[in-house]
Amino acid sequence: MERDRRSVSPLELILIGAVVAEVAFGRLLVRGLEKKPVFIKGEAQKLVPPTWFVALDYVALFLLYFVALLGVVALVLRARARWGGGGGGVVVARLDRGLDGATAAAMAVVAAFATVVDPGSVETALHLALGAVALATIGRVWGGRRDLGAAIGVTLAALPILVYCGASLLQPWLWSEDELLGGQARIAIGKAVRNALVLAAIASPYCLAPRPFSRALTRVLPFAIALVVAGVGATLLRIDYVATVKAANRVLGLDLRVDAPQDQLALYLLAFATITWTVTACVTAASPARRRLGLGLGLLVLAGYAFTWPAAFVTAAVGLTFLADGARRVRDEERAAFVPVTPPIEDDAWQGFVGHLVAALRAKVGDGAVSAVSVRGEGEHTSTVVVTERHGVPVRLRVERMARAVVVVDLVCGREVDASRGATWSVVARGALGAGSHPEPPAAGPLVRAGDSPFDERFRCRGDREALLRLLDDGRRARAAASLDGWLAYWEGQSLRHRVFPGQGAPLDAPIPLSALAFERRSTPDSVERLVMLVELCAEIAATGLVDDDAPVALGEPS
Repeated sequence: MERDRRSVSPLELILIGAVVAEVAFGRLLVRGLEKKPVFIKGEAQKLVPPTWFVALDYVALFLLYFVALLGVVALVLRARARWGGGGGGVVVARLDRGLDGATAAAMAVVAAFATVVDPGSVETALHLALGAVALATIGRVWGGRRDLGAAIGVTLAALPILVYCGASLLQPWLWSEDELLGGQARIAIGKAVRNALVLAAIASPYCLAPRPFSRALTRVLPFAIALVVAGVGATLLRIDYVATVKAANRVLGLDLRVDAPQDQLALYLLAFATITWTVTACVTAASPARRRLGLGLGLLVLAGYAFTWPAAFVTAAVGLTFLADGARRVRDEERAAFVPVTPPIEDDAWQGFVGHLVAALRAKVGDGAVSAVSVRGEGEHTSTVVVTERHGVPVRLRVERMARAVVVVDLVCGREVDASRGATWSVVARGALGAGSHPEPPAAGPLVRAGDSPFDERFRCRGDREALLRLLDDGRRARAAASLDGWLAYWEGQSLRHRVFPGQGAPLDAPIPLSALAFERRSTPDSVERLVMLVELCAEIAATGLVDDDAPVALGEPS
């Protein structure tokens, strides 16, 4: 299974569809439309449901058994594949395969017995088996060559299951008999699980979203779906607060109280919208491993956390195995799929270019206050950072290279501000036809026009027009039109940021002569002239709009 490059097998795809159908028919429709018994003088009155409801109830019951059956089969096939995957490899790899296969087999056996015979008789075994799958998943994602973000994200996703299984198994030792009978134990377990769920949901975009994260943030579909989910949830809460809370309890098993504070429910709604964004972004990603991560996260959400039927246990177990498979492959897949559009530059030629850049900036500054460092990260990723000061403004230039090819040029004047924050204004150069799509700038309000025809033809502007014109006068607009590609964004009184992805909706040799460096394999003092002019222009613009504090602003200081 781990060598399968598809996101899911046909059996797993059918399982996902069956789980979605069971949620829709069983938890939403049947349990939502089910009539509660009416008591007269303490005696329950007999209710005769209509024929259509009985038919719907049978469909929901069939789906419940069908999901349990498919989940058991998927776990059995997984155990067989892991044990039959060959005995070669190092001891750690053999232990990994054996542990994964053993936990999957144990979950399958216990769930099959519970489905056919009696869930109550093996309740403890169900919790033990699911907890073992969760522990094995965490162990697998932290072993070998791992993606750190995915490992953290999967660990947080498995944490609510560990909390639930551990607390359920240790109930007799954690709570007294009176607390167990009075429901205090159930309330405490539910609260702990919900807290773990909120933590996992809020952290999921940062840990599990497709890489690079800045690209994932600019995709419209995940954001639109998450926004719809949040809007529908908020609307339903306003229309019928009690019914909406009860529906959430039925679907997700959260055991929320109808008198819960509204700010608490708002937090849960935000968490659900956030995890919806993560699932959508992952499922629509190019990498099969990233898609498997998204499907595993979605299965955990759909399984719910009531765990009153074997189908929920096997659904959660299969979701955990999806997460483990995806987390172990995603880094290699995404790096293998990444193909830079710029030519590779030899390290000697690049270091020569950096040396000429530092010398040119020192000549401009006059006091030698320029430093540069190149840091090699994992794989073939290299980051070159140049730090200086111009016009009293701290400046940080960062150039990212992947496989020796320049990917992005990032220039920050002033404070380091997260590019995902809304900007006061932004301008983005209109790319040439056939040059690809340049990543969008930070959100900055409605479209505006500067009233300068050459500038407006060259750039698309958003945000505060008055602030834009205050920083970009006639002369600076002309210089920007002649030298800027990519986007430029400004955060009032804090930061000015310029970012360009050469070759992606921007010229290949802007603002670094990449072609000459790649093919001539050497650098000259003239090759840095355009980049130095760009630094000078951005620092001059920033000096006009940034706050002049008495104390110096350190690079990277939070705003």
